[in-house]
Amino acid sequence: MDRRTTTLHASLLLLLTALVAVCTLGPVWRYGAVAAANAVPLVVLATQLGRRTAPHRVGWALMLVGTAGLLVHNTHNAVSVAGTGGPAHGPLATASMAVGYSLLLAGAVPATLPYARQDGGGMIDAVVIGLAAASLLWGVVLQPAHVRLGSSTATKVDEMVLALLVTALTGMVVRVAVVADEARAPALFLVAAMVATNAADIGFTLTLDPATGLSAWWPSALCVVPLLAFVAALVHPTVPALARPEPPPRGLTRPYLAFLGAALAVNPALAGLGQLLGRPVDLLLFATGSLLMVPLVVARIGLLARHQAHSERLLRELATRDELTGLPNRRALTSHLTSVLDAVAAGRAPGMVLLYLDLDDFKAVNDSHGHLAGDRLLQSVAARVRAGVPGSALVARFGGDEFVVVLTGEPARTAPALVATVGRVLDDPIPLGDVLASGRASIGVASVEAGARRDVDGVLGEADASMYAAKRTRRADPAPC
Repeated sequence: MDRRTTTLHASLLLLLTALVAVCTLGPVWRYGAVAAANAVPLVVLATQLGRRTAPHRVGWALMLVGTAGLLVHNTHNAVSVAGTGGPAHGPLATASMAVGYSLLLAGAVPATLPYARQDGGGMIDAVVIGLAAASLLWGVVLQPAHVRLGSSTATKVDEMVLALLVTALTGMVVRVAVVADEARAPALFLVAAMVATNAADIGFTLTLDPATGLSAWWPSALCVVPLLAFVAALVHPTVPALARPEPPPRGLTRPYLAFLGAALAVNPALAGLGQLLGRPVDLLLFATGSLLMVPLVVARIGLLARHQAHSERLLRELATRDELTGLPNRRALTSHLTSVLDAVAAGRAPGMVLLYLDLDDFKAVNDSHGHLAGDRLLQSVAARVRAGVPGSALVARFGGDEFVVVLTGEPARTAPALVATVGRVLDDPIPLGDVLASGRASIGVASVEAGARRDVDGVLGEADASMYAAKRTRRADPAPC
């Protein structure tokens, strides 16, 4: 962290200490302190948007408007406490808080979207765990407090929805902090901001005096913390890294699955415990929690199924592909050749031609220039043959410096054309850095007429024998250099 950032964070810490001290002086002072703290992120967001340094402009703009809404709410409260001795009520107070929190949360979404695309399963898990924590918070702490205060249904709904949203988003930001090494510092500041927001909400509810509408001083002090922690995240030099998600950590483990299972069991457990204790079941929480959890669980199962299908496809490819050249390997060749021979024997194909290629100078390249040059030669030969033969042909690496080409067609016409094509594409030298190497190969041919029944080993053996005969002929009468 550079000197400028250190100075900014030290200044924020001093401002936090001063505003917390102001909160102890009385109701008017503490509401004024929260309003003053609220102005700081508003200025920082406006400055970053003006300088075009915000990593998520849409999200930053939404948070700017949301912060302005909360500033209106907190200023209105400060004015009301100064004039009437109690916090503000009415449409402006309700709307400014609702708009402020809604837009702040909406603005945080663009920052998490890149992670949701790359780490969708982990983000869903984080939301599920966050919702479970919110359910515990509401069922054990906030809901009994609102029952004791005689709060209206609308107040309870507002409080519950806010707790669910903030805690779910906290889970997502915690996940970002876990995954994003480069952006961990600003992510942790955001986690601190959200935890403090929830703690302040709890404090306001638990210490609320129904007669005056005022709470203790310390929840207001806690309200200062998220506002300045938010600023600390915004001015951190690594905050642009939030736009560059890193690969997620390894997937599900048994303890992690057990933890997720426990999170999903929270709402039913709270309902069952309430019944055992003779308390009414909080149907609002149970219904809302279920409506939020079920789609998330279905989405998570869908991601797991897609990941499983992708893994199985990769395993199949690994089992049937040659790692060096990317061509089908010997196992894939055998499977394909079996199917083609069956079709030829049944008359469903007009015949088949198989070419067996063995590179003539591969050992010399390996011995003279090393195995890396030999590997590059094999890759170049594979690419040339694959590009030169018809698209319906199978080109496979049989092993070592041996390749096989399989093509259906009437043998009398197909075989000469296919041999000529392969010979032509391998005729020119192959550049391997500063070296030109020969990619020429001895080619053996095996043909199967329509209706003839042959087995895989017999056809490969015939082509192998033909290849060795061609190699002996080439050695006896080498091509001119």
